[in-house]
Amino acid sequence: MKRKVSFNLRSFISFSLVISTIIMSWSGFILYVAPPGRIANWGTWKLMLFTKTEWQALHTIFSYLFFILVIVHLFFVNWKTFLTYFKSKLRAGLNKKWELVTATLLTVIIFIGTVHSWTPFGPIMTFGEKVKGSWESKFSAPPILHMELYTLEKLALEFDTIAPEKLIKTLNENNITVARVNITLKEIAVENNTTPAAIYEILSLKYKKHSGTKEGEVPQGIGKLTVKSTAERTGKDIETLIQILKSKGIEVTGETTLRTIADKLGVTPRDVYNMLIKK
Repeated sequence: MKRKVSFNLRSFISFSLVISTIIMSWSGFILYVAPPGRIANWGTWKLMLFTKTEWQALHTIFSYLFFILVIVHLFFVNWKTFLTYFKSKLRAGLNKKWELVTATLLTVIIFIGTVHSWTPFGPIMTFGEKVKGSWESKFSAPPILHMELYTLEKLALEFDTIAPEKLIKTLNENNITVARVNITLKEIAVENNTTPAAIYEILSLKYKKHSGTKEGEVPQGIGKLTVKSTAERTGKDIETLIQILKSKGIEVTGETTLRTIADKLGVTPRDVYNMLIKK
């Protein structure tokens, strides 16, 4: 007679924890080297078949799953064993004061060192930012930050005397299904299995772009602009901008954001932008 195999909850939890840990760790590494949102959200970047948004979703969901599995593992499946183990280790820990103090001190040092960018924690994060920035030369970025969130109604303002309905007609003629003007490029891309960059390219090839940012006008999302993207947007030399900021006592790189600079100077990102473009 064939023996019936019962479902083992303990084994299920253990296997799920291992799988969740692997996916959570790997997605965390991917996000460490992924490009900034201005590139990733434009839809031209993918790694191992997934976009940055999809990697973020995987990391978040499996982090929550890991937390839930740990709670179930400790307090529902193995609560008696866990309670006994915890009590024994607590008593043993109190008899090992140096180990307890050392572990606590190490945790505090890592925590404070990470917050204040001490070596080696700061350089680790700086390296990650350099890797993120390196994608910029390989993948296109939107002309305006977060343009993937522009509706066709708003996007029409970026072209000269074009009605939003004409944009819809052009997209439909290029096999892009869209029926309303208040839909964003990102939503259109998702519905048509393409990217915001591809949608914009179709329109920009046919319609003349607006002359650009008017004098004295500050672009949207100014705080997220970097020194490099500010130089590219304004036609300035990046080294010139770096020297301007250095004269103000601020050490920066091409990837330093205007928000970071503004915080150090005690002003707004708009003030920093205006200071750089007026020089």
